[in-house]
Amino acid sequence: MFKRIIINLLLIVIVLGIAEFTSFIAIKNKNEFFIMKANKSGTDPIANEFKTKYKILEDFNPENFRKSIIKEDTKKNPIILFGCSFAEGAGLNDENTPCSKLSKLTGRSCINRSKGATGTQFIYYQLLNTDNNNEYKNADYIIYVFIWNHLHRLYNYQISPLIYMFNLRYKADKYGKLKEIKPKFKFIYSSFFIKSILNKKIFLDIDKEEKDFKLFNAMMKEIYRLSKEKYPNAKFIMLEFPETSHLELPENEIKTLNSYGIEVIKAREFLNNINYYERKYWLEDEIHPTSELWDFILPQLKEKYSM
Repeated sequence: MFKRIIINLLLIVIVLGIAEFTSFIAIKNKNEFFIMKANKSGTDPIANEFKTKYKILEDFNPENFRKSIIKEDTKKNPIILFGCSFAEGAGLNDENTPCSKLSKLTGRSCINRSKGATGTQFIYYQLLNTDNNNEYKNADYIIYVFIWNHLHRLYNYQISPLIYMFNLRYKADKYGKLKEIKPKFKFIYSSFFIKSILNKKIFLDIDKEEKDFKLFNAMMKEIYRLSKEKYPNAKFIMLEFPETSHLELPENEIKTLNSYGIEVIKAREFLNNINYYERKYWLEDEIHPTSELWDFILPQLKEKYSM
């Protein structure tokens, strides 16, 4: 009887060990694959997406962002563009990115500070950690391309062991003040069992955030305050892009953002005459918008704000 118990316990330990080892190796290989893709040169838009999405940032080196459009022959002040892969132009050639299109439409420089797979916390981190005496402090417009999934990213990246820009972790205290979370034992996030346990908590946090927006609001309030320090004359526009999930910010949340000084505009207001959920308006990945969809939105955005 005792021998059978010992054998069963050993079998359980072996199975658990194999699961842990497999999980660790899978994550290690995924990281190496991302870094390999990021360091591979090429003009293919998908290769460029890997380069801009997964390359590790060092002091916000502009070379590690997707291409900005700099116009030397204009007296117009620039536009700063924040967001994720939507704003970055995932899957699009350089001339078809939102930054490039905005520059052509407005005659302004468009400074790309968007980064694929990131979200609201990355904008906050950038504004918090860049020099106030930056060369674009005369910007007239800040545009943050928001998608609903950014709410999820406030939490579901908190247990990610991937490249560090995915691992920006913050919490809001009872006074709404932000505090960075720095895990002491980062290696345990590679554990299959630890991740399984933490994932349950993350889903609960996301579900709560979608109802009260506590962390998102604390972060957006600080983002606006920091943006006024760095770009004092810039109008802050939050462009909510429709996702195929059909989820959008509710009106009471928009009023909260407005109270901070942020102007929220839904991209679908510029898309009244088309069914923007049609397959033809989305790239082959069925996640990111086509160049054509941006062509409906950006000219109207330019007219609305007299850019």
